[in-house]
Amino acid sequence: MSNEARQPNATDVNVGHRVRMRRLELSMSQGKLAEILGLTFQQIQKYEKGANRISSSRLDEIAKALSVPVAFFFPESAHSSAEAMQVQELLSTANSLRLQRAFAAIQDPDVKRSLLILAETLASQANPSLEPS
Repeated sequence: MSNEARQPNATDVNVGHRVRMRRLELSMSQGKLAEILGLTFQQIQKYEKGANRISSSRLDEIAKALSVPVAFFFPESAHSSAEAMQVQELLSTANSLRLQRAFAAIQDPDVKRSLLILAETLASQANPSLEPS
């Protein structure tokens, strides 16, 4: 093995993103999850980044703590494309979860459509290859 820094395994990264996404959905801190599992929050950080591989028994404990089946951490789409991985990474951030919840709470379809057009317009200004639909 070379002296270069080892890159995290893609599966470990995907599983870590799913752990983070579910933890944030539950509004649970890394410290709280660590406490439930008898770990440090730094270990949870490493799991979520994919820097440390999660053993099968630990993944089972995490699944129970987050009230999901172990299969939750291995969605078929996570391995199907780079685009699916980007979506998964995006959905694992606190701000995107807040945005999803806020968007879902809007009842008026015209307001939702206007908000979507605004977001697409702002995105296209930052990245011209993303033109509004």
